[in-house]
Amino acid sequence: MNLIQHSENLFEFRDTCNVFVLKSGDECILIDTGSGSVLDHLHCIGVERVAWVLHTHHHRDQCWGTHLVRKGGASVAVPEFERHLFEDVEAHWQTRGIFDNYTNANTFFSLAQNVPVDAVLEDYTTFAWKDYKFYVLPAKGHTYGMITLIAEVDGLKVAFTGDLMTCGGKLYQLHAMEYAYADMVGVEFTMQSILALKKERVVISYPSHGEVIRHVDEDIANLESRLAELANIGRLLTSGWNTGYPDWKTIHESSLQRISEHLLWAGPYTCSNFYIVLSGNGHALLIDYGAASQGQIHFGLDHEGIQALRFVEHHIDQMRDEFGVQHIEVVVATHIHDDHICGIPYLQRKFGTQCWALDCVAEVISNPAAWASTPCCFNKPIGVAKVLRDGERFHWRGHDFVIYYAPGQTEFHSMILGTIDGKRMLFSGDNVALCNPQAGQIDADIPVQLTVMRNSFQLEMHRHCAKVMETISPDFLCPGHGNLIPMDHSRIAQYSEYIKRKEMAFHEVVGKPADHFIDLFWARMLPYVAAVCPGGEITYTIKIRNNLERVAVYGARLLPASGWVCRDDTQSVALGPSERGEVVFTAFAPGDVDPQRKLMTAEILIDGLSQGPICEALISTTGNAQQPRQPSSKNGRYKCLHDYDPQQVHLRGYDTGLTTASAADHSVRGSNH
Repeated sequence: MNLIQHSENLFEFRDTCNVFVLKSGDECILIDTGSGSVLDHLHCIGVERVAWVLHTHHHRDQCWGTHLVRKGGASVAVPEFERHLFEDVEAHWQTRGIFDNYTNANTFFSLAQNVPVDAVLEDYTTFAWKDYKFYVLPAKGHTYGMITLIAEVDGLKVAFTGDLMTCGGKLYQLHAMEYAYADMVGVEFTMQSILALKKERVVISYPSHGEVIRHVDEDIANLESRLAELANIGRLLTSGWNTGYPDWKTIHESSLQRISEHLLWAGPYTCSNFYIVLSGNGHALLIDYGAASQGQIHFGLDHEGIQALRFVEHHIDQMRDEFGVQHIEVVVATHIHDDHICGIPYLQRKFGTQCWALDCVAEVISNPAAWASTPCCFNKPIGVAKVLRDGERFHWRGHDFVIYYAPGQTEFHSMILGTIDGKRMLFSGDNVALCNPQAGQIDADIPVQLTVMRNSFQLEMHRHCAKVMETISPDFLCPGHGNLIPMDHSRIAQYSEYIKRKEMAFHEVVGKPADHFIDLFWARMLPYVAAVCPGGEITYTIKIRNNLERVAVYGARLLPASGWVCRDDTQSVALGPSERGEVVFTAFAPGDVDPQRKLMTAEILIDGLSQGPICEALISTTGNAQQPRQPSSKNGRYKCLHDYDPQQVHLRGYDTGLTTASAADHSVRGSNH
């Protein structure tokens, strides 16, 4: 096998995959390694040392020789969302389901032994080595975490595309499109990835298998047509393929729709609605920016499953080309859920977009590791430039808004009222949906309040949302999922009555006091996920809510994991009905590195009576650990917003015409919030 020269400094070695070599003097960088046999041929082109290996994805044919290359001194960089299938792949084989397995993702083609990782190739970032700069573009499809690397090589803009597609506009392997049992969600992922590649206008594409792709746009168009046909007929071939949505309509990106002159949304076929407020002169304010379609919200249960939600950029081009948006200036997060906020870090990186959020939302999204026991926390911290308070008014380029604490579908939730083109538009996040309850003599679609118990549900939360709705009386509800909902007094009354019936049913089905048996997180331990250096220490805060209808003394005792030490005794705090408090402990790590997570628990006592190890957290010791910022509060009392620096990212300054003002007269916050 010989090296094939494509340009002055770019070579290809045909192995179990196509291995690409980029020279710089007597050093080189490899794109994938195959068996590692390429090492025997590098001297032919004057290469004495491999500096880096950049992997497009985790499959064995791409990287089974990486340990050989690494022994020669090369460093290894891997896709962000497949890191665990390199450096911790042995655990994958310990936990991978065998019998009764309905997970069909192609992680079975993983390595047998761990490969140390020196760098992570994060989506939409650039990896630089000498004169080469590789832009990391998501390339979901053949695998969940696969990437395309785009670089200028010898004067041409080229792409190294892994197994995204092959020459002629074909898929490399059809079975790789199946993720869960009988779905074909990889078809949707691949469509998104090839259309993203098309926007990059590369001249040549270098795939992992087959011939070089020299007619990139033509081959993408051919594959686009084939994928659309595959999605369109898929339901006829099996009991029901799932390409992301109940039908195939999200195989292409949905089109933005105009609600009014200055307000857009992404239409009914997005997974998580986001809304675009236009200034009229090229600026935009977004309400949320998350997942493009239901296919993006795809989860696995074992180690080989998807480790985190992976955002893929969407709708930016249409904002610019059809609606003249040149700068996305602000994004306001309604709540903490990943499917609604996962695109915010991308906006911050690309546009310097400021994120604004209600205080309790800001606290969680800026430090998700601390709050990871709460479902749907996005794994990346989001810097919050402006922290808003319940009932606070703010102004943006001619538009007036008020933000309200609205803990309905999750405790960490807001609703935002905007006066836009003469209408009162309430951006309600995940709180409200139209539904036919088919109960209580109702057999029609009415606005209902969504309930997820693990989202820290407490009975007063929904009552509070009804109070917000009754107080502000919006013209339209702009929900986080589904179509816009016209509102009037009768619909608001239906909504409030539904909440009353739901609350009564909840009261009846548990003992008293009801919240004591409903509130999952009456005791919570922060941070939930953390790592410290060997011999280091970590501070845990245990937050407590008194759901009893009397004064009670709550005690806590930290139960450290094996090898860990806590020198603090049981600590306690007296709380009146509905009051909140906290106690703090310090734990000291053992002296050895142990990257495996350990369980740290805390025993909780009420008036001296043990409730057992109610709350827990995960901890590990690593050589390069960075301890998460710890939440804190003043005077031992729980506050929704704790002391932290909201300026977690340094953003460019803009002449925004942004103002905020107190709106105490509009506030409907409860006294115990």
